[in-house]
Amino acid sequence: MAELLVQSTHWQLLLTALAFVALAGGEALFPLRAERRPRARRWFVNAALFLIGFGLVLLASPLILKGAAWLQGALHFPPLAGLGLPAWLLIVVSFLLIDLLAYLSHALFHGAPWLWRLHRTHHSDTTMDASTGVRHHPAEALLSAGLQLTVFAVLGVPLLVVLAYGLINNLWQFVTHAEVRLPESIERALRLVVVTPGMHRVHHSVRVDEGNSNFGMVLSIWDRLFGTYRRRPAAERASMALGVEGSDGAPHLTALLADPLRP
Repeated sequence: MAELLVQSTHWQLLLTALAFVALAGGEALFPLRAERRPRARRWFVNAALFLIGFGLVLLASPLILKGAAWLQGALHFPPLAGLGLPAWLLIVVSFLLIDLLAYLSHALFHGAPWLWRLHRTHHSDTTMDASTGVRHHPAEALLSAGLQLTVFAVLGVPLLVVLAYGLINNLWQFVTHAEVRLPESIERALRLVVVTPGMHRVHHSVRVDEGNSNFGMVLSIWDRLFGTYRRRPAAERASMALGVEGSDGAPHLTALLADPLRP
């Protein structure tokens, strides 16, 4: 499994780079706001955070998978893959389960103070664009990967579905964070099923009540089901204040790496 995980990273890095180029182009052609701020420094910092976290997860993945396999054997939990479901149903159920756990994990990183210190790095960006999708503290990336891979192994979710979801989720984060203007009719129709840029922009609001909403990663159904869905009229979303109260969002790599140490 570790070899498959390592091999998949080459495609993941390539597709991540292509998705960023595509969304950055979309932001230039269909901007949400008229003014354009300098982006090179932010892009460098956000990309550096992503690559550091990606490298840590890659290095730690064999150990994580061994620990998850040991825990799975110790708990004797009936594996999802062994329930005899048809292949298509197994894929659908696995995808829904993974996305639900991603939603719950995201909510947990907002709800637990010590986890919020890690996740705060992502929300401290006061200018939201496609690069914000990979702006995560490396410790959060490592902790999230360890937690999720362990849970998936214990539940017996097929590894190929886990890898496929991971790739889809990574690419979709570029879409949901992109600073693009979609026709409101399309936004409204899409967010019935999936998280859209307009929906996720509300999640990055500086207002705490809005920041603690819209936790969905790919599918929007969990926010509607658990009552965490919030919306803003399209006319307000472009000018809404983003980031974390008291943070200027300055893109300094060393400051962002040390950010979890401050209160």
